[in-house]
Amino acid sequence: MGICSCANDCITQPQLKLETAIQNIQSCHNAAKQTITLCTSTISTGDKLVTTGESIKDSLIGAVTDLDAESFAIIADLMDGDMAHEAKHLAGSMREHSNKCMELSMTMVKSLEESVDALPDSIESYIEKKAQQSITDELSTEERGLASNIEEDVKELTSCIDAIDNLKLLTAIQSGSNAFVAIASKSEICRKIFGIIRKFATSITTITEAILALDVSAVISKVKDILTAIGLCRYIKQFAEGCKGLMEKIVTLFEGAADKLSLLWKALSSAKDKMAESLKDVIDAQSLCEKAGEKMKQLRRSTDGMDRQLNPESPLTLLKSFNQTRFGDSINVTREIDDEMVAAKSKMENAANMIYQEYKSLPPMITDGISDTVDDDDDVQLAKTSIATMESELDDMEKSIDTINSADSLQAGKVLYNEVSNLPQKIDACQDMIDVCRDCASKGQLSIDSFLGKWSLETAVSQIQQMCRLVSTSSFMKEVVVHIQRILLVMSRLLKELKKRVQSAANQAQQFLSESGVESKVESMIDSAGDAVADKLDSMMGKFL
Repeated sequence: MGICSCANDCITQPQLKLETAIQNIQSCHNAAKQTITLCTSTISTGDKLVTTGESIKDSLIGAVTDLDAESFAIIADLMDGDMAHEAKHLAGSMREHSNKCMELSMTMVKSLEESVDALPDSIESYIEKKAQQSITDELSTEERGLASNIEEDVKELTSCIDAIDNLKLLTAIQSGSNAFVAIASKSEICRKIFGIIRKFATSITTITEAILALDVSAVISKVKDILTAIGLCRYIKQFAEGCKGLMEKIVTLFEGAADKLSLLWKALSSAKDKMAESLKDVIDAQSLCEKAGEKMKQLRRSTDGMDRQLNPESPLTLLKSFNQTRFGDSINVTREIDDEMVAAKSKMENAANMIYQEYKSLPPMITDGISDTVDDDDDVQLAKTSIATMESELDDMEKSIDTINSADSLQAGKVLYNEVSNLPQKIDACQDMIDVCRDCASKGQLSIDSFLGKWSLETAVSQIQQMCRLVSTSSFMKEVVVHIQRILLVMSRLLKELKKRVQSAANQAQQFLSESGVESKVESMIDSAGDAVADKLDSMMGKFL
């Protein structure tokens, strides 16, 4: 393909401004040399970005492949650590280099086009038609592929950006991994593009340098080379624009992914720390419940057969039946049970309050779509039914105790006898409730262990719900402990009435013995019994009343 037939005539036309063309070619030559230097620096930066991006991608994928709660801090540090900051800086640098490269390409194109303007109109028109076609035929298959796929690459990055913008707990692992896979692969494409631009810029310097070495009158003979240079400059501009678009998306994706993933994993890491911190209180609560349960068994043994010791028709027998050290021991054990259950409740509340505050501080990307309401399991429903039944029985028991105050001695003794006979049943019920509290503490420990264990996409929501489950378990345990305290309080009222009756029996026995003339023989027994019972019961009443 040659120059038009009138080229020789055109060459001789005096209006050619070849000096202007030479100046513009020199400007293009200078811009091309700057482009080569810029591309060399950018390729080095791209190598570092690809390496860093691959390292972050591999570390992230490695962390989430075998994910547990200990990985949260590692991933958070990865998203907000030196490596991530370096990658952000590298990506920003490549974006700026893309902008500068595009500016230089525009300078080169403008310079060469102004050089063409100095040529006769026929040659200028010919160059405009053939410039793009000339270089297109010289592109390699890979270069053509890169040029034609830039738009799809930008769409892929845009899709990753949308996924990060709408990040949720369930998508964090996949979206985070996809983001850094895309960052690494598209950074490699940009690095290749800068290699192509450098190659084109090198060709332009070769062409322009050859032209500049000629005599001014011979410049026109290099029109075909100028045509090639124009095509190269335009491709540089096209590639630079494409690379700029890619780098804009890469920087946006990197910043969004790093910021959001850092926020998510830092929040999960903090939750992990709080769950681990609460473990001691939960274990302590479980231990306190176990101790209270053992003491409740001890109380059950010490009160076994107490009803058989009662004879409501004989004050003296009533007095003698409670002149026993085990009665005083039972009062102390009851007080200790109350103390330990209150302490157990406090421990669970401390853990639950800390976890509740931590759950509320989690970002919406974690909690959206997760219900903080936990359905009662069968054990809880059964316990609530038992509590409702027992509360009704305690109401009746309190009414019976109220009746004792207004009844005559014989009737009061019988009512008292009946309630004391039911005392083992109340102790057994209290034992069951303590077991329920111990199970609550055990479930709390299981919730913590689950949260601190292995994580996966399938279990993530369930493991976040473990925080809510711990709070719910503590709340139910609080209800149960309040019920236990009421049982102990009602039993203490019963013991108070028992104390009053024992003292009354002691007084009657003392009067009887005095009138019988044998007071001196049993006086010490009466005093000892009355004082012992009064002291022991007084100490317990001080606790509950």
